[in-house]
Amino acid sequence: MTEFDSHDLPAFRVWREEFQPPPDGNAYLAEHLSVTAATLFAELMSPDLVLVQGCVILGARYTPDNFEQWWSSEEGNVASIERALNHLHLWDIFEPAGAVEERAVEALAVRIARSWKLHAERQFPDRKFVAEVTDEYGPTVVMSSQPRAQP
Repeated sequence: MTEFDSHDLPAFRVWREEFQPPPDGNAYLAEHLSVTAATLFAELMSPDLVLVQGCVILGARYTPDNFEQWWSSEEGNVASIERALNHLHLWDIFEPAGAVEERAVEALAVRIARSWKLHAERQFPDRKFVAEVTDEYGPTVVMSSQPRAQP
């Protein structure tokens, strides 16, 4: 992934140019971000997680029927089930306009993966989590777990 600086985002750069001295990202958020959008984004960064038959699943992705279908098709393979259910295609949420925004979405995917991993490890300290960014359909965050080795 190419180095990314949020100051390069076209909308942010144009907005900042209107002020002297140029304001920071928090000022931009104060003017452009609603409580609703901020709350939903916070839930995206730190999602609810549920433990089902040894699988840690994103709460928003869990339904008993869907889980049972994956449990059957993957023959109870926890990592495979988690990877199937614990993924997020950022292109389903964001439509980048240009190369700078494409790099921004890639950088965002890395931050979401890091956040999911830390959040999950805090909630389930008996497990080790792997959260990575793949390129299945644009930047995609995928997370799975494994029990920690006992000393």
